[in-house]
Amino acid sequence: MITEFINRYAHWMLLLIVGLSTMMGFTLFTSSVQGIIAGIFGIVGFLGVTYLAIHLEVQKRKKDR
Repeated sequence: MITEFINRYAHWMLLLIVGLSTMMGFTLFTSSVQGIIAGIFGIVGFLGVTYLAIHLEVQKRKKDR
């Protein structure tokens, strides 16, 4: 039961974790070179996981048809 939930929604849970981590990173943001680089990597990582979650959901819905 719990494994079915995790298997079905793992990509959305990953998106939530990465999104929360990115938002927390911006609350601690410093305007140094390292802070800017970390912010860019955080945004790129969030966009990558967002693409992955949407792509997996689209594939799953095509498969269910």
